[in-house]
Amino acid sequence: MLAAVSRWHRRLSLLAGVALLLWAASGLLHPLMSWTNPRAAAFAPPPGEPLALPAQAPSALLEAEPAGIVRLLSQGGQSLWQIASPDRQHLRYVDADTGEPVPEADRVRAVQLARHYTGLQSASLSEVRHITQYDREYPAVNRLLPVWRVEFADERGLTAYVHTGEDRLASLTDRRKRVLLTLFQTVHTLDFLEGVEGLRLGLILAAVGSVLAMAMLGIGMLLGRRARPGAPAMRRRHRLLAWAAWVPVLMFSVSGLFHLLRLSPLLQPVPASISPTVQGPLAWPAELEGARALTLLPLAEDRAVWRARFGPQSLALYDARSGERLAGGDAELAQWLASTPPVSSATRQAGFSPEYGFANKRLPVWRVEQPQGLAFVDTAFGQVAARVGALDVAEQWTFSSLHKWQLLDFLGKAWRDAVLSAGALLGMLAALFGLALRRRR
Repeated sequence: MLAAVSRWHRRLSLLAGVALLLWAASGLLHPLMSWTNPRAAAFAPPPGEPLALPAQAPSALLEAEPAGIVRLLSQGGQSLWQIASPDRQHLRYVDADTGEPVPEADRVRAVQLARHYTGLQSASLSEVRHITQYDREYPAVNRLLPVWRVEFADERGLTAYVHTGEDRLASLTDRRKRVLLTLFQTVHTLDFLEGVEGLRLGLILAAVGSVLAMAMLGIGMLLGRRARPGAPAMRRRHRLLAWAAWVPVLMFSVSGLFHLLRLSPLLQPVPASISPTVQGPLAWPAELEGARALTLLPLAEDRAVWRARFGPQSLALYDARSGERLAGGDAELAQWLASTPPVSSATRQAGFSPEYGFANKRLPVWRVEQPQGLAFVDTAFGQVAARVGALDVAEQWTFSSLHKWQLLDFLGKAWRDAVLSAGALLGMLAALFGLALRRRR
């Protein structure tokens, strides 16, 4: 049996060794990008100017065309209604006092947000472009669309991707990060094959499968056969490296494969979601005077609320049809957004967790427990940020703990990245010595 194990280990060594070399080398780019990424000058949205409430609600603006969300903004001393289309992919701006459209307001807001998040208040701009689809520079992991790409004319080519619908910084990049990201995506995820997802999935499955099989066969050889005293030096070194490398190789391979299978659109299509909309007529409660942030959120086709924030800890909800103040706060709003009618409990969550990882972007959120799983809701913008079942929790835990080694966060990020890089280097060295032995044979 050991002879058969050894024979199959050699047969798989070329495909698995090359795959392991490429994935480990490209994986080392991830901590490198983390260390060299440009840093944002601010992480919270700008505080904004005090709102000057118009005389009436935007009922007439919504009678002809329903909206996905409506916000009152103060921009350049002017009160504007920001009205999102039902799918929230298009924004239009209307002067809150005159009802006249303001066509360039979204671009102006994007530049203001980019300057706020980068700290470059007076730097010249190289390009300002509206992005409606993901691409290699702005991949789907960023989650937010549409965004504005604002590139500054500095020596770094600093570029901010900003989401004007939520005033968020979606991504910050420069020329160096763009080069590293292209290399990482080309080798590590084969993103150049995303147009033919079946081929990409098949190639990765074959490569990862060969790495897993070779590693398991190698473990069998380590446990079933003692080292020979007179074995060549290269064989002894390969065996020694294999003892050290098999744990990280299995961790990277199993967690990466689970991540791929769980998130591949070919195997896990994204379900179509129907977002509620709001349409006039609307009530205009007098209590809204003095609000520092005002948003109209649809909950269902026949239900919408005004969400008014008066201060950091002062929030009120009003029925958009009757104008009555609602007794519940954000906790009840989160439940309505997660399920109609609410049949669950909600708790506020200010940080990421195993169930709600960094990839989800939005914070703070409300964690809503439901019979069918968990929902994480961003009440400020009426969004269900994520719906999580048991399989999703397992995938997120394995990917963060076994692939990114976040279980070592207690050491600090620098030490965690150092240990992660050491594991990848051990895998590379074991593969190199194995390929060298194959070449000699």
